[in-house]
Amino acid sequence: MRTIVRQNKQAQRGRDAMQRRTVLKGGVSLLAAAGAPMVARAQAPKSIRIGYAVSLSGPYAPGAQSTTWSQYKLWAKDVNDAGGIFLKKHDRKVPIELIDYDDRSQIEEAIRLVERLILNDKVDLVLPPWGTATNLATAPVFNKHEYPAIHYTASAMRVRQLGPRWPYSFWALVQPDNGTEPLAAMCAQLKKEGKIKGRIAIMHVADQLGVEMATAMVDACKKAAVEVVYNKSYPLGVSDLQPQIREVMALEPDAFFCFSYPTDTFMVTEQAQVVGFSPPIFYTGVGTPFPAYVAKFGAKKNGVLLYGAVDTTAPGQKEYIERHKAMFNRGVEIGSIGTYGTLQILQKAIEQVGEIDRKKIRDAIASGTFETIADVYTFKDQVHQTAWAVGQWQGDEVVGIYPADKRGAKPLMFPKPKW
Repeated sequence: MRTIVRQNKQAQRGRDAMQRRTVLKGGVSLLAAAGAPMVARAQAPKSIRIGYAVSLSGPYAPGAQSTTWSQYKLWAKDVNDAGGIFLKKHDRKVPIELIDYDDRSQIEEAIRLVERLILNDKVDLVLPPWGTATNLATAPVFNKHEYPAIHYTASAMRVRQLGPRWPYSFWALVQPDNGTEPLAAMCAQLKKEGKIKGRIAIMHVADQLGVEMATAMVDACKKAAVEVVYNKSYPLGVSDLQPQIREVMALEPDAFFCFSYPTDTFMVTEQAQVVGFSPPIFYTGVGTPFPAYVAKFGAKKNGVLLYGAVDTTAPGQKEYIERHKAMFNRGVEIGSIGTYGTLQILQKAIEQVGEIDRKKIRDAIASGTFETIADVYTFKDQVHQTAWAVGQWQGDEVVGIYPADKRGAKPLMFPKPKW
């Protein structure tokens, strides 16, 4: 557990003093006597205190570092370099202070730390953690205390059911059914065109996202009349997937879908190459767009399908990539772009409201349309309705494939080149 920035006690006392009402004799307020703009400006907070509890250690740490907390730091730097977030109520820009904790990839710890940020640290806003299970576990805390949160690294069918119960939580990522239906439809169309036989193999990590994606994929294949010849899980933290890959390989499927987390995404890609398994359709999950995946597999990544995407034509994305490289000295991945996009939504909602009023900020997010460096977001029942479902490595770029009618979508590369 560590704190990046803590409130200076003297500054806090000064802010408390400024927030006290001063009343003149006869009940006439100093605000009326001195003029509203000057006093409003004097009462402006010294900073907007924003906290988060994210996996800095444990099995979730690689994904959290690449996708989540690195973007929180970059966004805060970008905002502060520009002078802060403009609060029209105070007619000034106010800088951001970040407070962070390590949840150690433990859900109970994440819950406890989010509550600590709200109840003990009394931060103005809290940013979400990393991972489906952790986001779902902490969402009731955000909603109990009425702290708006835009969850990016979470996908679960429960989201739509629980949306009305969790009005302060917004879900920006594609959900399991929308993420798998285009894959099943793709296989059905290729089968219809005589390009594949339509035999599908599925592997998935035994964690919430993997289980739900695999379940949704089986359902989608049934509806699309696509045959699933293999569907098995493997444990989180598995050290060897070659036996399962060889099982799959013996069945000679046309398409292989592995709903995986970062460590196993790397493992299954490498071990598929080792055993010579290279079907025309090869899909892996979280971690496929990471810079480390590029560094490890180079040109062999070409044609690999993956979970989610971003609009590569979105305004501001190229400039963001340059700032990201300058800060972290590495390439960027679509998950980090998406996370940064949710922070842009939050900032725009704050500036629209003009103050740190969490209910008003929540309402602004719920009713707005937001252009970001990742996508154009509009939420219905707190869920982004047109999220990117499928991306693909084409050359040195991840491009969005499905939904095919979204801005920036590119045609499918088929078949995937052999390893």
